[in-house]
Formats: sequence, structure tokens, C-alpha cells
Amino acid sequence: MKRNIYLYLFIFASLIALMLYVNGRNIQESQDRAYRTLEQKLEVTEAKLDNVSIPASSNSLFSLDNNEEAYNYFASTGLDVDKIEPLLFDYLLEKNIIEGGNPMVDYVGEGRGFQINDIQVLNHKWLIANFTDNETWGEVLIQYNFDANNKLSMQSLKTLLYNKYR
Repeated sequence: MKRNIYLYLFIFASLIALMLYVNGRNIQESQDRAYRTLEQKLEVTEAKLDNVSIPASSNSLFSLDNNEEAYNYFASTGLDVDKIEPLLFDYLLEKNIIEGGNPMVDYVGEGRGFQINDIQVLNHKWLIANFTDNETWGEVLIQYNFDANNKLSMQSLKTLLYNKYR
């Protein structure tokens, strides 16, 4: 009798193990199918995105790269267009070392003063630059000009300071 109980327990445990195995396998196959379906949808979506032409972003709209008039202006003055942006950026970075911050920024910064971090040349006369003093930040619109001797001069037109407690 004791032997039959062990036999029935073994058969019962085997059936439970078989049910768990089959159920786990079905769940795994279902997840694999779902994964393959999502992967196929992703490939189709990527193929569609590859065929979509993206319009020029606002960043490239206002740049020297797409501005034929600016190219013509610099060509007429004898300046190399490829060297203009680095020249402007270097000029502004040199102003950062002045005591009290960059003079192109109309505000007085705390500590080391406001320093210009990056610029975007808009056309042959204007550029926009962002600045910070490590606490506050903002942007400044700068007008630049090259005289007859190709000497660079700049003037701050408008400065925007962002509120850090928004």
C-alpha cells in the first residue's frame, strides 16, 4: 500500500512538471511571436522613415551654409566663407577672458561674469550666441562687420537672460 502511494505521488508530480513545462513553452513561443511581429513592424517603419525627406531644420535655415547672399557678400569682400565662423567664434572666446565677463553680454554675471559658450552665424551680418555664468544663462544677438581692411568689429544688439526660477 505504501508503495502505491509513492507511485501515485510520482505520477502526480510528473504530470504537474509536464503541465508547467508545456505552459512555459507556450508562453515562450507566444513572446517570440510577439517579438518577431514587433521587429517586422520596426523594420517597416524604418524603411518608411528612410524614404521620407526631412525639410531643412530651422538651424540650417539660418546659417551660412544655405545663404547664397552671404556667400556672395563674402566673395565680393575677398573673405573665405569657411573661415568666417571659426574667426567669429575665436573672437568672442577671446573676449571671455576679460575681467568681469564678456563685454558682448549686457548683463553683469556673478562670480566670473558671463562667458559665451557657443554661436550660430545667421547671415553675413548677424550671429546669435548663448552665454552663462554657471548659474544663469541667456542669448545675445550680435551684429558683426568687416571693414575695408577685413578688420572685425562687433556690437551687441539685444540680450535675453533666462529666469532660473521658472
